[in-house]
Amino acid sequence: MSEQPSTTVSARPTGIRWLVLALACTTSWLLYLHRYSWGVIKPEVKSEFGFSDTQLGWLDSAFNLSYALFQVPGGLLGDLLGPAIVLPVIIFAWSGCVAGTAMVGQPWSFAAVRTLFGLTQAGAYSNISKVTRSWFPLSVRTTAQGLIGSFSGRAGGASAALVVGTLLLGWMQMEWRAAMWWLALAGIGFAAAFRLLFTDSPAGHPWANSAEQALVDGEEPVQTPASGAAPRLDLSRPALGNLAMLMLHGVASAGADMLYVYWIPLFLSEAKGFDPVQMGIFASLPLWGGAAGGAFAGVLNDRLIRLKGRKFARKAVGLTGKVLASILVLISLDLEDGRLIMVLLAGAKFLTDWSQPTVWGTITDIAGPVSGRIFGAVNMAGSLGAFVAGPVLGWIKQRLGWSILFQTIAGAYVFAGLCWLAIDATRKVFTVGTTLGTAPSSGSNP
Repeated sequence: MSEQPSTTVSARPTGIRWLVLALACTTSWLLYLHRYSWGVIKPEVKSEFGFSDTQLGWLDSAFNLSYALFQVPGGLLGDLLGPAIVLPVIIFAWSGCVAGTAMVGQPWSFAAVRTLFGLTQAGAYSNISKVTRSWFPLSVRTTAQGLIGSFSGRAGGASAALVVGTLLLGWMQMEWRAAMWWLALAGIGFAAAFRLLFTDSPAGHPWANSAEQALVDGEEPVQTPASGAAPRLDLSRPALGNLAMLMLHGVASAGADMLYVYWIPLFLSEAKGFDPVQMGIFASLPLWGGAAGGAFAGVLNDRLIRLKGRKFARKAVGLTGKVLASILVLISLDLEDGRLIMVLLAGAKFLTDWSQPTVWGTITDIAGPVSGRIFGAVNMAGSLGAFVAGPVLGWIKQRLGWSILFQTIAGAYVFAGLCWLAIDATRKVFTVGTTLGTAPSSGSNP
């Protein structure tokens, strides 16, 4: 693309970032649609193959283990090659795994496909996090992250219950394998569209002008030291402690989230006697609550940052959401009507998921140019928590019952909330142009 005259910087910025927002939101929506479809078809798979709850928990964890282990490599690929190359490739690959789910019939083959599925989805959010940093100004970045990561992702999960459960399995009476094939074809088509329409920054997009790039850079100038030194991870104790607390938060939060991913459809089918149509509708309610919570929290974060500063805003949103969510989960134990339980859990998911854009925002706050790798590390920790939660939640459900399972989720929320007391969004985990392990300067974002 030819260099634009300098006068174009003062022109009206183009709006290609909104196309990019739509592409990123659709990627997040599709990722969760495909991922949560396993929970929707789980009652069918359990009935057909006679799997125990513990076996199903291990199949859940087959995804989570590979998803955890390939977080950092996926983020590193994004840092090296750019999301424009990495994202369409992995969307195509994970869609192939969705089709593969419909082609297997033994526990080991289910485990193999689930493992490959986790591997292919592992780099998605670390690369989408880089998209928000390169396409959106700092003042609205957390709002964009809330729309992409929380609202669109949770909407995709909710859509899985509605599309697969209510529509395909219920109204259309489709066999579960056919439903997986249709989801896979949709993903392959979107991967092609993403490759055609997306670039790594406004500067590389044929439809964006230099004013749009200046809009993004104006609030956060890129650090380019005269020495040309590359950014390095900060190995000082405060920086690593900050990162460790974010990772512990991820372990507890992602582990608790397995309730909604894999067990709520089974809870409604087994414990409450819902048919596929009812299950699809009511299992989606908590996820719609999470979607709304994530979108709300993105705006809440940006406004609180302007009023109270970055450090306070991140802590306040993260802590209050998790603790209040645990209270609603415990209250739901006193209800018998499955519909009312789902309404209450929708409120709990609204509150717990408003920490998701807070986490995304904190990572981009502290990681800057190495955000792909740091996001991968944090998401890896969360995925390991989900891996452990798979068989553990299956064992708890099988041996101790649904009530103890829900209490376990509430306890995980409290722990995740308390982690925010030790997380500092102004403590950088990288340095530029200094020796490895040297603490970053004391300057911080407002």
